[in-house]
Amino acid sequence: MSRLPRARHAVHVAVRLAQLVAGSAVAVAVLLREMGRLRRDGRSGLVRAFGRAQVALCERLGATFIKVGQIASTRGDLLPPELVDELAKLRDQVPPFPFADVQRVVESSLGRPLDAVYANFEREPVAAASVAQVHRATLRSSGALVAVKVRRPDVAEKIALDRSILLVAARFAERVVPSLRLVSLEEAVATFCDAVEHQIHLLNEAAHNRRFRANFQDEPDLHFPLLFEDACSDEVLTMEFVEGLREEELEASSVDVRHVVMAGMRCVCRMIFSHGFVHADLHPGNMRFESNGRIVLFDLGLVGELSDRDRLTNAQLLFSFATGDGKTVARSFYENSPHTATPDYDAYEREICAFVERLRLLGLGNVQLALEIGRIFDILRRHHIQARSHMTMVNLALATAEGLGKRLAPDLSLADEALPYLAEALGIPAPPRASAG
Repeated sequence: MSRLPRARHAVHVAVRLAQLVAGSAVAVAVLLREMGRLRRDGRSGLVRAFGRAQVALCERLGATFIKVGQIASTRGDLLPPELVDELAKLRDQVPPFPFADVQRVVESSLGRPLDAVYANFEREPVAAASVAQVHRATLRSSGALVAVKVRRPDVAEKIALDRSILLVAARFAERVVPSLRLVSLEEAVATFCDAVEHQIHLLNEAAHNRRFRANFQDEPDLHFPLLFEDACSDEVLTMEFVEGLREEELEASSVDVRHVVMAGMRCVCRMIFSHGFVHADLHPGNMRFESNGRIVLFDLGLVGELSDRDRLTNAQLLFSFATGDGKTVARSFYENSPHTATPDYDAYEREICAFVERLRLLGLGNVQLALEIGRIFDILRRHHIQARSHMTMVNLALATAEGLGKRLAPDLSLADEALPYLAEALGIPAPPRASAG
């Protein structure tokens, strides 16, 4: 990089840092204002005030931070309900950008006037999120009702700058707290940023759409919206408009909720353990439910991808977890670590075995997978075994899938539902299900 581009990049980073500081100041102001309004509600009001401040901060800072808020909003089983309610606004209620910019992006990207492509195009979006917003329209060529996803004009530059800032912060954190290197913080941040950067290119999302539809062509309970290819570009996607029910409308409908949750878990397990290609953005804003129980997934830009080796290694690891084989779990983490400095392998193995046995006795149906992933990383850190970050996006998919199950069917266990698919991936018979302890 020559001096001029380097200097320009430094200026842009400085401007973005100033935006981060300004956004933080706005969040503090929102927190103080909302605390004044909601203090009569006690702790509940304080939590809600904190949530509103976080939403204000994420909206101010843009796509990368909104994505983190969206992921957090799926964990109502781990976070206070008042906080989840506020963070849920980041799913599809982010402030939209002006219609004049929408028209400019569409016409520039598709190379045609807006009314040459669409007979009708609603000015107000039906949803606005971190990377893009969606407008209802009618195709001029066929009269089909479509959803038009239009990328935010400035999102690419902001995400690139966020990557620079977050990686510097991760490196600094690893220097200040050396044990963070053992959970591969910088690598995990880089993996997440790579995925978010990949997401903003809508032609990538179109390719993901085709791949998901091919992978699940035999799955009657899952659907991905059909694309209208001649009205798609890197900044605009035109796809079939799906009405469907939102998650919060399911309970009042005639849809078999248990069937929906089991189908969702089955599909996530197939993504991870059979295909190695995973929708990593499964928050409720990105799914609808049809009256026959079919799940419709969209916003397919954020994905996790595993090599065949990694897919099988992780299937073996999770199968060993699920069947209580602590020694295999310990050996798998150790042998697949990029760096180990374990002073006492036997002590490490005993701790892993005790951890796995505790889960077995607790019963898989009573386990919160997201919490246990954190606990296993803590064991690895204390025994100086560096965790690989290749599962970052897959862990996000597992966490959000588990969150959906805990909200809609608390008695179902993602770990139990995964067993047959783990066995299938490994080419071994599925073990009988154990009852929850």
